[in-house]
Amino acid sequence: MSIELKDEQLQNGVRLITEHNPATKSASLGLWAKVGSRDEGDGMWGCSHFIEHLLFKGTETRTAQEISSTIENRGGNLNAFTDRDMTAYHARVMSDDLVLAADVLQDMYHKSTLRDNDIENERQVILEEIKQLEDDPASLIHELYLENLWRGSQLAHSIAGTTETIQGMSQGMIREYYAKHYGGELTVVASGRVDHEKLAQELEKFAEKGLGKPVRNRVKPCHNPGRMFVNRETGQVQLCVATEGLPYGHREMAAQTIVSSYLGLGASSKLFQEVRERRGLVYNIYTHSQALEDAGALGVFAGTRKANLREVTEIVLNELDAVKEGLDPSVLEEVKRKTVGYFILKSESNNQRMHQLGVSTLRSGKPRTVDEAVAKLNAVTCEDVYRIAEQLFDPNKLSVTALGVSAEDSMALEGL
Repeated sequence: MSIELKDEQLQNGVRLITEHNPATKSASLGLWAKVGSRDEGDGMWGCSHFIEHLLFKGTETRTAQEISSTIENRGGNLNAFTDRDMTAYHARVMSDDLVLAADVLQDMYHKSTLRDNDIENERQVILEEIKQLEDDPASLIHELYLENLWRGSQLAHSIAGTTETIQGMSQGMIREYYAKHYGGELTVVASGRVDHEKLAQELEKFAEKGLGKPVRNRVKPCHNPGRMFVNRETGQVQLCVATEGLPYGHREMAAQTIVSSYLGLGASSKLFQEVRERRGLVYNIYTHSQALEDAGALGVFAGTRKANLREVTEIVLNELDAVKEGLDPSVLEEVKRKTVGYFILKSESNNQRMHQLGVSTLRSGKPRTVDEAVAKLNAVTCEDVYRIAEQLFDPNKLSVTALGVSAEDSMALEGL
């Protein structure tokens, strides 16, 4: 038997996507809500993430402990994440427990009680989480660079919110947001040893009828090149040189992925070799992209001493400029093999496949198979790389974000 992908709209409005893999004994299941930090607004920053926490605190029929123990006592695990445009609740279990996992997740999703004391307790937890983020410069730079690139838009705000917005959000505001965004469309994704028909029957029982599509006011952000320097006492300067990336479903996204891999995927990448291996200027340097339905960003991230900041930035800018000359065909083939291999190895995890299918469905409208993704990567040509690099690394699109730099220190970057 081979891997089989099914995509079905159930009678109750739920979209069910399954990828059956007979070679595994486990399954991963996710409930995907198309709501994230970009849907919040003034005074509500961090509410999507707040609700993600609250759905684990208890339902009409299960306590918080019963929610976790029902899955964990069978060897599985339960988790969730919030992004700028989506929230997902997911479980990994033995295949025989998939229906049970669906029951627990649906109960959390539709029947969470959001009690007063749970809201107040979790408010304190999230305030601690925000402090933890602020104390982790290597993570915080990922929030700051998007704040710099997308400033003035709904997407510029931190997913966790701020101390002020979390403290100021009333219980009524949180419940109203939950009712608005969790009564509408729902995508359920399962990967592994999955019986599509059996899961569909159970979801028809669990899910509420008449799921509609809530009205959203999503506006594509404007790209803002420029500089942001945040003065904070840190052991290293966290640096990000970023540009306007492609939206998730763009026809040239595969070419961008290849360029990103060449520059910053792994210890064999061009930037790792030039900046760490040849010069010893950093411990880590890599590329990372954020690709949403309507917007994207691509950044080079590095941590270095203040004394090395100018040299590291200069090398990065030079390498971005060099890619615009294109890649040698033999180098391109090596990068494609690396990128395809990395993707396939990740895809052998049920949990990763569930994640890939959920993200591709919510951001492009349809689930993307492994074969489709690999075919697009293998089809990238030298001309594609040249064209997309010219577009990405236009000097007028570049931004620099640095954490741990004073105004005086930032003068070292002037003229680059």
